[in-house]
Amino acid sequence: MNSKTLSGWMLTAAPILFFLIIFIAWPAIIGEADTAAEEVKLMLDKPLLTSIFTLLGVLVFGSMSIGFTLLAWSRADGATTEGTLASIAAVIFVGLTAMIIVGLGLTYPILGEGEENLAEADRITLMVVSNSMFAAVFLAWTLGNIILGAALLIENKINRIASGLLLLSGILLFIMHILAGSDVDLDVIWIVPFMSAPVSAVVLGIFLLRSE
Repeated sequence: MNSKTLSGWMLTAAPILFFLIIFIAWPAIIGEADTAAEEVKLMLDKPLLTSIFTLLGVLVFGSMSIGFTLLAWSRADGATTEGTLASIAAVIFVGLTAMIIVGLGLTYPILGEGEENLAEADRITLMVVSNSMFAAVFLAWTLGNIILGAALLIENKINRIASGLLLLSGILLFIMHILAGSDVDLDVIWIVPFMSAPVSAVVLGIFLLRSE
């Protein structure tokens, strides 16, 4: 299996699996919480299941980021505009992978440390930090999608719809980040840019596999 096929499968399967695990299985089995304190309590009530779902989340979400990294790295070439953009995107997605591992990995000290080593307040702090890292994850994802999408469009070797959708998802996420500092209510409209990112990854992965 070459890197193109591997990245294609990662980009196709990982976003779907991540959505099923984090947004369907986790709320149904672990539960939903409004605050970090409530979230920690739910996790400690079902530590084994939380540990399993967290590990699956790291593997699946990380696989998607690695899929982007492999795709960008395969296009990296400082001699061309698209190659330079792909090189930058590859660096961003490497950083994104690291943030995913660290952010989700903060769950394990919450579960593994006893009360004598980690007080409840410290657990809540770790949960807040872990949740906050997703803002950084989506910022990196935003920049990566814009730069890689532009590189693929310029290169014009992958379906232009897939490349354009990747670029569009990055632009929508970029607009959402700008509006986060405004008075605009994002409670409803956030779902459009949020869902465009995994959808664009799946579409790109499918076209990568079809071009193999």
